Amino acid sequence: MRNEERGRRTAASGRRWALALVAALAAAGCAEAPGPSPEQQAVFAQEVDAEVVVSAVKNAMRYATPRVEAPAGATVRLVMDNSATTSPAMVHNVVVVATEPAVERVGRAASGDRLPDDPAILTATPLAGPGERTAVVFTMPPPGVYPFLCTYPGHFRFMQGTLVSTE
Repeated sequence: MRNEERGRRTAASGRRWALALVAALAAAGCAEAPGPSPEQQAVFAQEVDAEVVVSAVKNAMRYATPRVEAPAGATVRLVMDNSATTSPAMVHNVVVVATEPAVERVGRAASGDRLPDDPAILTATPLAGPGERTAVVFTMPPPGVYPFLCTYPGHFRFMQGTLVSTE
């Protein structure tokens, strides 16, 4: 075996070992997620009429809370709770859209936090990494049923839910 090839194999093995170590530390609770940004601290401190929390299933592309509701016209804090997750691949958000057809369009066009300029998007939480919670404050739309999705690449087909605006 040539030295160059041996070096590549050693480097690849080292990367696999480092990734395995990080995953093991995270699973053991030794790696903590960074605290919320100043912007997110302000969002969580803001007074609201209601708070709705959408939780993710630990280390899965699935919402544990596929349906939430709040009164129409209320000032609402929408929370993406990804605190149970430890896998670095499980980054999630909640993007509320006006209609069911918009789910496919927005899901395909989005790339994580980079959302398309689409008038169907009503509100969106920032991405929440493993162990994190993010939120957005918005005014609930008129009474009706509004779909939501995760726009992290590859997730929207599996991560969809419903926001119900009640009278």
